[in-house]
Amino acid sequence: MLGPAIRCADTLVIDELGLDHGACRVDIAVINGHIRGLEIKAEADTLTRLPAQVAAYGEVVDKASLIVADRHLEAARDLLPDWWGVVVATRFANGEVALRRMREEHINRSTDPVTLARLLWRPEAVQILRELDYPERSLRGPREELYQLLAKAMSRRLLSARVRHTLKIRAMWRDRPALQ
Repeated sequence: MLGPAIRCADTLVIDELGLDHGACRVDIAVINGHIRGLEIKAEADTLTRLPAQVAAYGEVVDKASLIVADRHLEAARDLLPDWWGVVVATRFANGEVALRRMREEHINRSTDPVTLARLLWRPEAVQILRELDYPERSLRGPREELYQLLAKAMSRRLLSARVRHTLKIRAMWRDRPALQ
């Protein structure tokens, strides 16, 4: 695995990004001008959780691709919306893996602003609301109220940009420093 997070210029790569406060995890998230999710289903995996993962990704990520072993390809395609890309991973006897893109990914136009805001930690949400001149007393509410305020205060496009920016400048991930 990649470690908690890797930064590269204007791109942040996160191993196992939690969605909706950990209800689901993106195997690999790539954050730059979009939030991109990569879900990996290897030969030994099952597709049992894939429908729930697809739904969770759909509330947050702008683009998604499934990297899937040959044996899962047909069944997986039936579970994916059209905006998901599909990449087949084939492992050879010598251990090498070849990747073959079967379907391009497209923009997801149905992200949910509140679920997107839940990627922020409470202090990050408070800071953004403070910058929007919300009164201090409204910043003391439960974090879910803060996420609702953010979703109402900003367009989905602007909220997405602020969330991406905040994640990219976050200094710590899961109590470990981000990899540089």
